[in-house]
Amino acid sequence: MTTQALAPVPARSVRIAGRQYPLVVPTLRDPRLHLAAVIISLQVLGQTVLGFELSIAQIAVSILTCAALEVGLTLWRRRVLMWPASALLTGNGVAFILRVPGTVHGDWWSLRGAGIFAGAAAISLLSKYVIRVGDRHVFNPSNFGLVVVFGLLGTRLVNPQDLWWGPMSPGLVLTLAVIVTGGLVIVSRLRMLGLVVAFWFTFAACTGLLALSGHCMTARWHVGQVCGGSFWSVLALSPEILVFMFFMITDPKTTPTGKLARAVYGASVGFVAALLLAPARTEFSTKVGVLAGLAVVCAARPLVERLVATRGGRIRVPAFAVLVAVVVGGGLLFVAGVRARPAGAVSRPVAGERFVAPAAAIPQVAIDPGVQRIAASITQQAAQAMGQDVVGDLAAKGPAAYVFDRMTVVLVRNPLRPQDAPRIGMTVHGTKNGAPYGATLVLDPLPGGHYAIASELAS
Repeated sequence: MTTQALAPVPARSVRIAGRQYPLVVPTLRDPRLHLAAVIISLQVLGQTVLGFELSIAQIAVSILTCAALEVGLTLWRRRVLMWPASALLTGNGVAFILRVPGTVHGDWWSLRGAGIFAGAAAISLLSKYVIRVGDRHVFNPSNFGLVVVFGLLGTRLVNPQDLWWGPMSPGLVLTLAVIVTGGLVIVSRLRMLGLVVAFWFTFAACTGLLALSGHCMTARWHVGQVCGGSFWSVLALSPEILVFMFFMITDPKTTPTGKLARAVYGASVGFVAALLLAPARTEFSTKVGVLAGLAVVCAARPLVERLVATRGGRIRVPAFAVLVAVVVGGGLLFVAGVRARPAGAVSRPVAGERFVAPAAAIPQVAIDPGVQRIAASITQQAAQAMGQDVVGDLAAKGPAAYVFDRMTVVLVRNPLRPQDAPRIGMTVHGTKNGAPYGATLVLDPLPGGHYAIASELAS
């Protein structure tokens, strides 16, 4: 009597449709698990204290799309059932940055733009399998998918997470601590601290040059333009840039090997990102420029590595050539940023002194909470003075008699251009010539801290 030899069954396996499949799970020492813990912590903070305009359902759609594709492709190609650790990071990375206008913070289960989240996640994940050189994928998956989606759909349908996450608060301090501490631990384990340092110093220097040259941008969280030191600090110290620096450009599969090569890679991403954002006049274009900078450098990496390989792994660059490159690079930044330097705003002169109305004609002016969040300079005293300006401007426009019982300083946004900078306005309620009257008055700032009515929106 003979016995038939049985194939060994893997220590961890799963039987599907009568067939045994090896089961591969990450270990606790896997850096991907540590990165996942940091990103999940940031998502929790975003949902609780930072006011992210992102729902749990949108996050789930992005993550599950990547996970399903990764599990299915791995099972089909390798006959292995693998825990999709990388795919979960890709999906979470897409959801962390992608925003769909109209999503309201606190609407946890909103599926608004679910197809967009699924599409961005799918493009990101599939890029790992489709765009490859040798045995490595070329692009950071989530970065590639986001650049494609932002480029194709534009700011009316999609936007990146804001660069500014709100005024300093205990919640924001905790968030920054999580980003920096978690980032330093992870890049130290991956031996990419030099890459991160090279990126930040290059990016900070380049954006500093742009700020000194007069570069400005508009943002939906700032009234007027963001220029000078504010422009530099928002970019160089933004939590969004720190996340990009610690967790996106350090993907081991898309970075070169060797300390020097990685430092050059990080500096290249910093310079190209600054060069692409230099002509940007809006926050949307600025953020897409930063993301596109990584995609451009990733696309060039295989060519550079091949060049280095043909030179025996060594390329000597004279100090003079480095100096020339720095000068040329600075010149390119200056020229590229010309269109983002305003020629100077033209303000209308104030006609006469501020109108002083009887106290009874101007009620206590309220300030909408949204105004206080992004324009702290509008105090109660300033709001009351704005009310006087509004009443005075109305009196100067004609003989109509206005009596207001409610006045509130508000932000006025363009629903067709959600990334445009908001404008200061005032909602008024009362009577006009004895008849009920209500409107939102859009205000223009004038020299001397005055405001004039630019237009009227029916309430």
